[in-house]
Amino acid sequence: MRAIMKGLTDVEFERLYGMEDQCLAALVAARQREGMPCPRCANLKSYVYGRRVGCTRCGRRWSVTAGTVMADTKLPLATWFRAMHLMSSTKQAISAVELGRRLGLSYETAWYLHKRLRHAMTERTERCSLGGAGDDDAAPPGVEADDVYLGGERNEGSGTEGKTCVIVACERHGDGRMGHVAMRVVSAFSSEAVAAFRDAHIAAGAAVHTDGLRAFNAFGEAGRTHVATLTGGGRPERERSAPLFAVNTLVANLSTALKATHKRLSPKHLPDYPGAFCWTTNRRRNMRGMVNALCRAVAASSRLTRKGVYA
Repeated sequence: MRAIMKGLTDVEFERLYGMEDQCLAALVAARQREGMPCPRCANLKSYVYGRRVGCTRCGRRWSVTAGTVMADTKLPLATWFRAMHLMSSTKQAISAVELGRRLGLSYETAWYLHKRLRHAMTERTERCSLGGAGDDDAAPPGVEADDVYLGGERNEGSGTEGKTCVIVACERHGDGRMGHVAMRVVSAFSSEAVAAFRDAHIAAGAAVHTDGLRAFNAFGEAGRTHVATLTGGGRPERERSAPLFAVNTLVANLSTALKATHKRLSPKHLPDYPGAFCWTTNRRRNMRGMVNALCRAVAASSRLTRKGVYA
């Protein structure tokens, strides 16, 4: 556990990414690793000079941030990297208000920066597949899934009015520890929504364990197996050996992280919050590499414009 909690200190971050040229070098390396095809002729060979990229075939030139969430940014790269560090180094996330205070930015600028980094994290999380075989010879982990309601005004009570449906799932290894996690906002807990989540995030051949929600029967199709346990109402069991212990822990961690940081979540932007939570949770065993991993996620991200965000 001690190794999991040891992250990148502020002093170490400043040593590695405190200067603009250090941030530029890290971003260029990440973009070259992900590939930078020419926007005109799709040529994969290019050269970099400063913050510009040039095509070796047609001569087209573009910014190293083009096509990513960083496109058209007026902020220094060092500010972006400090935001990456702040958003990835804490277990319970950081609000846009606090991010702006730490970086000396207005709330509007901090919120847009916060949104773009959450978007990059979420896109990366969409690639996550649960229950597949690992690199070693160990048996693949099982998968536990559950349904969760997020958002809504706090004075609306414990009902589902005004809240957003989210499917959550996580791996559970043989020793009881939690593996990778995935979440998706859905319009309703229907068989169609569960099937779409299954195809996107559950590996073929995986065994999925859920409660008795009827729509979850779709987890047992398309080459997966499904076991349902009727849990009833009340608080879930807290013993490590209890059914669905891992996914119940995941839901509790998500709830704590969101409630401790955000007063209210907009339904329009809500998908990025569990997406960013999954991204940090899946990398909790390598916290020292968080900034580098988020830089790679940014390098592989799609462009996000103010018009699209505020529409």
